[in-house]
Amino acid sequence: MMLLVDNYDNNMKSAERMLSDLYACRVPLQVKLVGGPQKTRTVQFASFEHAWCVRRMIRHPHIGVLRCVVTVMNMKQEFMPTQEDALCFLAQFEAGGVFASWSSINEYYAVDNITAEPKGMHNIGLIARFVCSNHPKADKIRLKIRGYAADRWKSKGDTVARSIACFLWRGPANVTSYKSGLAVVAKAKFANNPEICNALCSTRGISLQTSFYGCNMVTVTRKTTSHEYMQTLSRLAASLEWQLSSPMLLVVVMALHPRLGQSSLLARVGVDTFWTILATILTTKQAKRLKLFFAKK
Repeated sequence: MMLLVDNYDNNMKSAERMLSDLYACRVPLQVKLVGGPQKTRTVQFASFEHAWCVRRMIRHPHIGVLRCVVTVMNMKQEFMPTQEDALCFLAQFEAGGVFASWSSINEYYAVDNITAEPKGMHNIGLIARFVCSNHPKADKIRLKIRGYAADRWKSKGDTVARSIACFLWRGPANVTSYKSGLAVVAKAKFANNPEICNALCSTRGISLQTSFYGCNMVTVTRKTTSHEYMQTLSRLAASLEWQLSSPMLLVVVMALHPRLGQSSLLARVGVDTFWTILATILTTKQAKRLKLFFAKK
């Protein structure tokens, strides 16, 4: 049995959206700031793809590195990035930020050039993938966005636009992000999203298949590591099974305890009824272990 996880446009009817890299989710990660007194910043990324792109392409926002931007009016403008610029820029990858909002990014770059499909929270990660790709085409995209941002800062004094002009640049290559970073970001994603954990547990034992091979903004390295990523998800599903069931087991034990469960509703349910209900929500392995546990009592 195969479960499709659509990591391209996520518009397939049979795809599991919750497990998609592009789906909006909370991914808190520490990102280093180089050159300022504050060394790290915890960013609540809007999606896995946002976290992945920043970790891979931008890596460490460098403060105090002079940037020269050519505006859309073909004028050169220099920026000296500050710590405030860096913090503002990282916030644009959080929910509602420029790179995590279809309406906001449309002010800097036409969203129809990103995807022709319906745009919503289910594929919000496409913005980060499109803008922060290492694909050569993305360099031209960032050049246009920086130019518009520089004009916006000059004409309106928009601090968000200034931060984009300062930091929307490709950083040094980060090959390790495909290896050690894969597990780090994936675990952060599932550890902070109960609904995703539930979806992953409900699909345990089923092979997961990605579908981002048709996206030309994804690097070859990322495509070749897709199988490893799917295996990471399978291992997470196996570990999450007991993480989720342990609290439930504790509640059941306390509810059936002669003293602690005296006023619980569960204590009033007959054993046969209780076991019938339990058998419908637990896996065979869980049911056997729980039955063995109560048998010893």
